[in-house]
Parts: sequence; C-alpha cells; structure tokens
Amino acid sequence: MNWQDLFQRYGNPSTEARIEVRDYLLRPDQLTAEKIKHYDDSAAQTIKELEETAAALREYRQALAVRYAELSTMPYTLRLELIREKRWKGPVTYWLRLVRAYEDGHEEKEAETSYPGNKRHEAIKAYQAALKAHPGIEAKLDIEKSRWE
Repeated sequence: MNWQDLFQRYGNPSTEARIEVRDYLLRPDQLTAEKIKHYDDSAAQTIKELEETAAALREYRQALAVRYAELSTMPYTLRLELIREKRWKGPVTYWLRLVRAYEDGHEEKEAETSYPGNKRHEAIKAYQAALKAHPGIEAKLDIEKSRWE
C-alpha cells in the first residue's frame, strides 16, 4: 500500500482520505479453545493492516514535505480584491482580500478583512489605500449587486 491508495473511494480517486481499521475482539479469558485460532488470525490481520497503514502514512508525510518545498519555491503573483457578498439571508458584507495566486492555479489568502454593508465607503477607502501601498498589483473590484438581488 502506498499513500495514493489512501485516496481511493469506491475504486475511484478522491481528494480526501479517511482511515479506519476495525476489528472485533473478545477477551482471551472468555474464549474457548475452538475460537482462539479465529481471534488470533483476526488480531494478526489487524496488525498487518495497521503496519501497512503506518507505512503509507510515512510516505504521505514525505509527499507533504515535497509539496511544501514546491510551494515555497513556486512563483506567484499578488492580487487585491474587494468583493461584495450577499447571501440569501443576512446582510451584505464586503471582503477586502490580499490573495497569493500560484503558478499551478491554486490560491491562498494572505490577509482578509470584512466590512458590514453599511461600511461600504470604509471598504472602498481601504481598497484604494491598499492599491497605493502595493503599486502594480493585480486588482479585482466586484461590488455590484448580483442579478438575483
């Protein structure tokens, strides 16, 4: 078993894994001579599964270290966003975010500040100040009402 095998769900690749190793055992002093072999085999099989899982998790940790090294050396660009968010229920919220966009397509938020809907002018003022503080940064301003509003 390797670490990729942990990310299989119903025979298909998955983005998440869940590890469960189960066994049903009875106390040895409650067993008869006929059942001891069955429970010994069961315990041995569970030990084997646990050892294979531990080895796969060690490989997974190595893969995590490799990914961390990739991310620390991968080129990225910064983007400043001011986004208006209106949920089905609840007030309007403005999100001012500084986002790190990596070359491989994934993004991470470096900083995030929320402003309630009645503080729209403060959000816009903070956005403009951040633009001045980061000249040449990619900017995204999305504060228009959605079509469904």
